[in-house]
Order: sequence, then C-alpha cells, then structure tokens
Amino acid sequence: MLRTVLKEVLDRSVGRAGYQLNPSNRAQLIPPEIPDAGLYAGPEDFSRLFRPWLGADFDRWFTPEVVQNTMLSRQKLYFLLKLLGLTLQLKGDVFEAGVGSGGSARLMLDCLTRAKSAKRMWLLDTFAGYQKVDEAKDGVHVRLNQCKCNSKADVERLLASDSARAHLIEGLIPATLAQVSTDAISFAHIDVNLYEPTLAATDFVLERLAPGGVIVFDDYCWPSTYSARKAIDEVCSRRRQEIICVPESTQAFLIKI
Repeated sequence: MLRTVLKEVLDRSVGRAGYQLNPSNRAQLIPPEIPDAGLYAGPEDFSRLFRPWLGADFDRWFTPEVVQNTMLSRQKLYFLLKLLGLTLQLKGDVFEAGVGSGGSARLMLDCLTRAKSAKRMWLLDTFAGYQKVDEAKDGVHVRLNQCKCNSKADVERLLASDSARAHLIEGLIPATLAQVSTDAISFAHIDVNLYEPTLAATDFVLERLAPGGVIVFDDYCWPSTYSARKAIDEVCSRRRQEIICVPESTQAFLIKI
C-alpha cells in the first residue's frame, strides 16, 4: 500500500515537469560476446517529445490489417513508411526478408498502391520460425522454431488485394534468394534476426540497390540479435556503406551512396 502511494506521489511530481517514471528491464538479455555492451543503454531523456506516428493522421496507414499482423511499433512502421516513400521515384523493386505475419508487407503494399507505383515486392520468410540456427554465431539463447508467425497461406490472404505484385517466397535464406527475379531494388526491409540470412540478404540487396536506395534493418540495435548487427557491419564495411541508428529504437538504416 505504502509503495503504491509513494509511486503515485512520484508520478505526479515528475509528471508536472513533463517526465515519467519507467521501470528498468533488468532481465534484458545482453549476450556476453558483444564487445561494446556498455553502449546498450537506457533512454537519455524521458521528456515529452513530438511523436507524429501516434496521431490520427497515420491511422489511415496503420490499419487493423497492418498493426494486428506485425510486432513492429507505430514508430517503426512510421520510419518504414517514410523511408519507403523517399524511394518511390527510384528504379527498382521492394524487398523484404523476414515477412513475419505480413503487417509490414501490407503497409508497404498500401504505400505502393496509393502511389500508383508499378514496383514489385519480393517477400521472403520460412513461415515457420527459425529453421536453422548457428549457436556459435547467433548465440546460445537462440532456439529452433522461435519467432514463428503466421503461415504463408495467412499472409497470402492478407495481401490478396494485390497478389500479382507481391511475390511470397518460402524457405531459408540464402537459398531462396535465387528466386528473387530482379536486378534492381530501391527499398528493402531486413528483419531476420540471425547471422547467416542477414549477411546474405544484405549483400544480395546492396548488389542491386539503386543509388539513393534505402535498407531498413529492424534488428540492428537490439542486444539479443547482435549477430544480425555483426553481419550487417561486415557487409557494409566491405561495401563502404554507412549505418544510421534510429534513436530509442532497434532500427537502423542506410542510404546507398
């Protein structure tokens, strides 16, 4: 009882100053192999900030078909939508590795449809969770069949309004990359968490990415998916591309130079 009263008093006090109290996530997994673990820190500032993605203007984009079929927050969906919009005039198709339940693909498809774009979408997933794990690279905390989302049939139904544009490819990356029949990509979303598929997908996209094209990485800043960050860094270092981290998010992106 006393603890509850104290919390209410503290909440009111810091609230008047525009701040809020947030519990720390002491149980968050920080794999021991991360060389710069000290940089995985909590937010710098709890002030109230302008967050346009929370506004009603974006409800027309963040429909139930989108938000009920993704683990991405409205903030992440906002960055995905805005960065995709910057590439609509570039040559090339849209690529997604790690479709999950299809919500992010539905958002990107809606964006292309409203822009009357002829771009095709290449959408890759196992549709069965992790089917191959390398403990040495991905970490001992990763298990087979984790991150299982909706079936391929479920995602096909979600995208049925424009199925001719959306090409769903089922199976493991890198083997399935051979089924992506395009030599030009303008935008990519890579969200596969693990080392090998992240490495292969990033290299595949950068080989085809138009100048000014964008890749959004969902897993780059999350400690438990450090293997994905390591793979991205390896490819981008070799190809001399710069990664930009999104503040207070697991996302990062690059703009091909």
